[in-house]
Amino acid sequence: MSRDLSAHTASTKAELGAIGSVLDQCRERLSALAVSRGLAVNDPDDPTGDDLLTAIYEAERGVSAAARLVERAAR
Repeated sequence: MSRDLSAHTASTKAELGAIGSVLDQCRERLSALAVSRGLAVNDPDDPTGDDLLTAIYEAERGVSAAARLVERAAR
């Protein structure tokens, strides 16, 4: 690998690492939001659940998947 390409690869991997860190922070925030929302809407008389909570869980799964893909790209 040429010196320029090696330096560019290292830079790209560093950027991917930074993106992965941000995605992890987003996942943690979504998880905390889901817990908070779950506690707020916990209604045993309403078994249908909460559409917003469901959307938060879906977003958390999507961000987790993106973080895994970025991590794989950085290897």
